[in-house]
Amino acid sequence: MSTIELSRKRRKQLKKLKGQTASLIGEQRQVLEHANAILAEARANAADVARRDIAPRVQNAIDNGVRPAVATGMSAASSAASATKDRIVSDVIPSLVSTAGTVLGAMDSVKDPRVQKIVKQAQKKAKSAQKKLPKQRSGIGFGGVALIIVGVVAIAGAAYAAYQTLRADDDLWVADDADTAEKPAS
Repeated sequence: MSTIELSRKRRKQLKKLKGQTASLIGEQRQVLEHANAILAEARANAADVARRDIAPRVQNAIDNGVRPAVATGMSAASSAASATKDRIVSDVIPSLVSTAGTVLGAMDSVKDPRVQKIVKQAQKKAKSAQKKLPKQRSGIGFGGVALIIVGVVAIAGAAYAAYQTLRADDDLWVADDADTAEKPAS
């Protein structure tokens, strides 16, 4: 390879361009350093605002919205469970005991051949009637209803917390200095 000989004019132009390029790169570095400093300050301010303003609002929304709603839901579920327990103890168990006594008394009479004949006829009729009935689905039950209620309360609490956090409060805004500067001094 051979080197290219440049004229003095071209060498001067290249040297000038090289100097301008170095100057431009230096300016770009300064601009980037300044932008990084501004971004660092903005990041610190955003973190400070989040720590002083947003975090207390979220905590307040949780304390005043979500926790009471969950407590109310838990109280309602506890009350329903207590009422169910009382109902079982006062109504269902005595009925079962009474039915068991009746069944035991009836078992003695089941040994009679006439009763056995009637029972067989009733079983046949019950089987044929059962085949004619459509199959029924069982419901979700008390536990499923309780879980749905707790889920709805939790979702409502979260939505309320988000609303409280994101809504604009007019009380939080500070009046501009321009409004106070327009008033004449006495």
